[in-house]
Amino acid sequence: IISKGLVPIIEPEVNIDAKDKGECEAILKQEILTNLDTLSESQNVMLKLTLPSSDNFYKECCDHPRVVRVVALSGGYSKDVANEKLAKNSGIIASFSRA
Repeated sequence: IISKGLVPIIEPEVNIDAKDKGECEAILKQEILTNLDTLSESQNVMLKLTLPSSDNFYKECCDHPRVVRVVALSGGYSKDVANEKLAKNSGIIASFSRA
């Protein structure tokens, strides 16, 4: 996709009911950042991520120069909960198809 000049949407989802959700998010964020750092200046991606347990957890991803946009998956949260969590995550926009 990148080689054709398009921007891929990377959509790893963390289960909102996982008892170790925070740990899963930490591993995911580290892997995302590690891989983003391998992209050249002409290679960009969009991230579609489950709303995190901690406020502004994906701020580093939002600020990364290879990231065009970070959008939030509701992940199964109700609309009200998803909107509440979204409001606590600067730089992320909604993509709630189930909320």
